[in-house]
Amino acid sequence: MKGDIPPKELGQSEKFGLFERIKDSSALARTIERFRERRIVLPTFAQLADPASIPDAVKSMLGSVDPDARDPANLFRVHWFNDASRSGTTDVPGYLELPGELTGVDARILVVLGNRFPMIRAHKVLAAYACLAPRIVTGAFDPTRDR
Repeated sequence: MKGDIPPKELGQSEKFGLFERIKDSSALARTIERFRERRIVLPTFAQLADPASIPDAVKSMLGSVDPDARDPANLFRVHWFNDASRSGTTDVPGYLELPGELTGVDARILVVLGNRFPMIRAHKVLAAYACLAPRIVTGAFDPTRDR
């Protein structure tokens, strides 16, 4: 396929699935078709870094989606800025400050709360999405074939 990367041309980043060009254009076409059929929209990394940049239409839709539902819309909640209910956002990610009496050091030690992520209440959802998204947009992952 035109634009596909022959395996022998893979660079260091491609070895880890971070393709800079389309890997499989037919898989990408099937992915686009499947996402259109099911109305799946993926958040950009920029939107996850700054949830205020998520479009208002998406934010409005999220109001009717349970944070624990297996719903693609919950991917827009895969960021550190979820509030305690996990259905809204906050300006500062939730955290705890460990007191010096506990840590034995004078430095401020903050623990960011990972239980505010959707679906499984763990930040590993973000790591999984960060690995999957580049594969989706380059045709390296085909939802009609891969799980």
